[in-house]
Amino acid sequence: MLNINDISTENIGETLIISKQKLLEAGVYFGHKSSQWHPKMSQFLLKRKRNETHIIDVLKTQKMLEIAYKLVEKFAQKGAKFIFVGTKKQAKKVVEEQAIRTNSIYVSGRWLGGTLTNSRTILSRLKTMDDLEKQAANNFQGYTKKEILSKQKQLTKLQKNLNGIKGLKDIPLFSLIMLVADPLKDIIAVKEARKKGIKIIGIIDSNVDPSLVDFGIPANDDSTKSITLIFTVLADAIASAKGGKKLFAYQPDEQISLPEDPEKEQKQLRYRNNAFEKFEKTKNHLKEKVVKSTKSEIKTEDKSNTQNQERV
Repeated sequence: MLNINDISTENIGETLIISKQKLLEAGVYFGHKSSQWHPKMSQFLLKRKRNETHIIDVLKTQKMLEIAYKLVEKFAQKGAKFIFVGTKKQAKKVVEEQAIRTNSIYVSGRWLGGTLTNSRTILSRLKTMDDLEKQAANNFQGYTKKEILSKQKQLTKLQKNLNGIKGLKDIPLFSLIMLVADPLKDIIAVKEARKKGIKIIGIIDSNVDPSLVDFGIPANDDSTKSITLIFTVLADAIASAKGGKKLFAYQPDEQISLPEDPEKEQKQLRYRNNAFEKFEKTKNHLKEKVVKSTKSEIKTEDKSNTQNQERV
């Protein structure tokens, strides 16, 4: 049985896994409105006023991402298998790409209830899909036109929901690790993993209860850039354990190319970015006030000392 607590995290942070600048570029620091936050996330957030957007501490994201990388790498070296889960639109593409790249299974469409807890039903559906694919390879010979259309429709539906987990039948659940982009969006998957004792590593935004996962990476889970950056790094850990190439982890900034966020997503990020800029201005203003106050106190003290010397 694999155990997160058995993995040593010594020597973490000697080399930056991803630069602070790249994390900022990916927008990992954007949280949700403070009214939507989860109190257990306070350790990863910068202080905010009521009803403003929470800002995630990028340095803590950087540290937790590096620890997560080491964990995943160690798990992979010990023979673990991985299931990438991300059914929200911002996660679908990277989940599919990185799972295929690392020869892992994935769910990027609808999570079917019982995927992990009702193996009999899922394995039955996988067998049906396999049989239909074999029939399709032979152009459905021996069937009428009406039957062929019905079988093609059935096959398309099964492939949409099950293509990513074809290999599930060959994986013992005790060796499976779940990598999830949004534990709230995919709460059914998380609950099933919990029930089966499957370890979960995932992104935790400011509105997420971090206890939903075994190990959380504090970051924005609503940005294509943010999810792509983090999931590619986690996939790098799996690839590295198998002697493969790393795409983002420990690479120079100029070699890391992030996708553009969709227009609707950009509007949301601009709103959060304005909140971040406002936070920075407030912080700098307070610093200036402290500096001015300190200078004023020094001048007053100097003046007082001068007057005392003149009296003497």
